[in-house]
Amino acid sequence: MIYLVEDEKPIRELVVATLEAADHNVKAFESGPALFAYNDFAKADLYLLDVMLPEMDGYKILEKLKKSTGAPVIFLTAKSEVTDKATGLHLGADDYITKPFSVLEFLARVKTVLRRFEKLNAKVMEFENLRIDSDSKAAFVAGQPVKLTYKEFELLTYLASNKNKVLSRDQILSSVWGVEFGEVNTRTVDIHIKTLRQKLGDVAENPQFIETVRGYGYKFIHEAV
Repeated sequence: MIYLVEDEKPIRELVVATLEAADHNVKAFESGPALFAYNDFAKADLYLLDVMLPEMDGYKILEKLKKSTGAPVIFLTAKSEVTDKATGLHLGADDYITKPFSVLEFLARVKTVLRRFEKLNAKVMEFENLRIDSDSKAAFVAGQPVKLTYKEFELLTYLASNKNKVLSRDQILSSVWGVEFGEVNTRTVDIHIKTLRQKLGDVAENPQFIETVRGYGYKFIHEAV
């Protein structure tokens, strides 16, 4: 199920028709309060959020959603500045589609995000004292739960799935966020890596899990059991 929050009726109807034609189930809302008034607001597989909304903008909706669900989020908006895209990504969005967009590109990017999310749900990995449980979308260190955002969990899973491989910042950005927006957004990777390390108890100078490859990217260095 895909939930759409879009205040402009013509665009809302177009997006719903496009998704339904591609065999997706869709429920549309005209505002953030309307979404959160719905009893099952946290049960979508994907959220499509306009940014410029009355009462509650897309960024605020995203922040509130992350407290209740780990489902992926795509921003759908007319704003196209790189800084706006960076803001959305830093908050944990999975993609950022600007209007107007082609139907084929839109459906392809929706499919990509859904596929990444489904792959996360199909994997459970263990690395000595680290367990990555995709059913609960959570990580455990020495049996203790580590509170991660969806994006941090997806980042950890991607790194662990490519253990002992050196991954560039561009590779990580493209694979985890599904976008390539240039240098400003590679810093998004660094910010999320730093937060992830702190939550895992990793130390950059003597890493247990994530090693920095200077001037290039990162490598997950723990051996699977």
